[in-house]
Amino acid sequence: MNRALLFFRACLMVGGLFLTGCLDSSSPISPSASPTPVNRLTYDAPVSFTVKTGATLPGTSIGYSGKSETGAARVTIGGQVAPKQVADAVDWQGTPLSNVVMKLNMRVASFDEQAITLVGTARIEISDIRIQPGGSPGTALIEFSAPVTFSLKKNDLIPGSIMVYAGAAPEGAQFLGLDGYPYRKQFDSLQYVGYLGPKVFLKLDLRVLNFNESGVVLGGAASIRIEQ
Repeated sequence: MNRALLFFRACLMVGGLFLTGCLDSSSPISPSASPTPVNRLTYDAPVSFTVKTGATLPGTSIGYSGKSETGAARVTIGGQVAPKQVADAVDWQGTPLSNVVMKLNMRVASFDEQAITLVGTARIEISDIRIQPGGSPGTALIEFSAPVTFSLKKNDLIPGSIMVYAGAAPEGAQFLGLDGYPYRKQFDSLQYVGYLGPKVFLKLDLRVLNFNESGVVLGGAASIRIEQ
């Protein structure tokens, strides 16, 4: 069984996993390929959020209630008020959806009476993956853009999609499971949209970095939208 080795990179955080998935039945592949459904995906993404006074960061229990008498930012985390200054840590972990675990590691970038800005990294762990290609995104609860690099062997699936690398041809790198022209030259774009499960929308914006008959390297971004 072939499996795709996936590396996710964002800031100083690195994650990896093996992934396979479903194929478009209209796109035949080599008999040696035997894809099976994936159960979990993990993405690491840089984040920047601005939370207005009196509001809560969607999908979390992080709130902001303005400045204190001492001039500190009044950040609410899990119902408790924490005084924060610029560069202080604001961490949170929870489940905005039953199959999504979100871990935020952030710092206070700036704040005033009107709002606070937090920057850092997020890790999004999605379980019970059920790939459904196509569709239009719904209203976002919270969303992320994670840089990704995929190193795939021939007959491997592109993680989170139904697209398969089928090898090199005179026209370029060949991909199965996508609509229309199946070939891409080096540095050509490759896009995909679909759902990883209810209320978890994925958009891939990739480029073919390198390829040969035995494998392909893709790089770009994975946009993950957790919907209301």
